[in-house]
Amino acid sequence: MNNFEIEILSPQGFIFKGEIHSASFPTAKGTITVLPGHEGLVTNLKHGEIILKSSDSIKKVTITGGFAEVTNKNINVIAEFAVNSDNANKHKIEQAVKLAKDMKEKRKKFVDMSVIETELKKSITELKSGLDTKRKGM
Repeated sequence: MNNFEIEILSPQGFIFKGEIHSASFPTAKGTITVLPGHEGLVTNLKHGEIILKSSDSIKKVTITGGFAEVTNKNINVIAEFAVNSDNANKHKIEQAVKLAKDMKEKRKKFVDMSVIETELKKSITELKSGLDTKRKGM
């Protein structure tokens, strides 16, 4: 079975790096799946899940957007924000959402609202990812 390397990078650091057999990405025109030997391409990614399949596992990474570069040997993904769907901590995420909402409601002058909105969006993405993973596993 042919495999290839993938790296998923976000402002938080490396989210995933490893050898896989296929990868599915959310794009504006729908989901695309990349297999070994795929033609080279660069594509924008939208909010959704990247699904990585190897010979012995399936990993899911939730992203809020970004882009992917596919070559005949590897895939490089740069995500605006990404989280391993399998590792989402529901309690931690709920706390972050509550804190972000509280700060947004207070609208303190020293708080940059764009930063708060970004953090809220990230927390909601992580929460949805964790809940979706839990539901599918039941």
